[in-house]
Amino acid sequence: MDVGLKRELERKVRAGERLTREDGIALYESDDMAWLGALAHEARTARHGDVAWFDGAGAGGGLAFGVGGRRERAADVDAMLRLREEWDGSEQAAVPTGDRSLSGLEVLKTYAVARLVLDNVPHLKVFRATYGDRTAQLALQHGADEIDGPAGDEVVELVQDAGFRPLQHDGAYTVVREFDGPDPARRDQPQAMRL
Repeated sequence: MDVGLKRELERKVRAGERLTREDGIALYESDDMAWLGALAHEARTARHGDVAWFDGAGAGGGLAFGVGGRRERAADVDAMLRLREEWDGSEQAAVPTGDRSLSGLEVLKTYAVARLVLDNVPHLKVFRATYGDRTAQLALQHGADEIDGPAGDEVVELVQDAGFRPLQHDGAYTVVREFDGPDPARRDQPQAMRL
């Protein structure tokens, strides 16, 4: 992707402009994952700050949309655009659903593109059971703001180790419990992604 297109996409995202189908495909086709991840993280942080959510009941939920990986990028963007247009607010979260055959790079790219394209969807959830703990933590740095899995100390530590302050919510996204942010004594201070 050339520098001019990158700057135009950055401008649109920062101005709150809706991204087009062509923009979404261009984001998917970008080989600069550091740039894409940082742009999605910027959008995620602008919306949610240093918080990452998890469901106290571990009930899952969210409106799922399928993703197919490298060969189906245009179809993936089309699915996101349909979801964006049909969003009625009855569900608070969207969940990109793929399978374990997707590479970690494809998973992170999908979360980054989804955060940038799904501008009217409040929460973007990642399932630990599908992608594993490390990929779920990285997804929080690439646009996701909620991690799904059994509630408890383990998910709190995963969120903290990813650099965020965990908030436990109920089904209506009302805060049930707040936790401290990352503990520098536990490990090196996580660094925010920047452009």
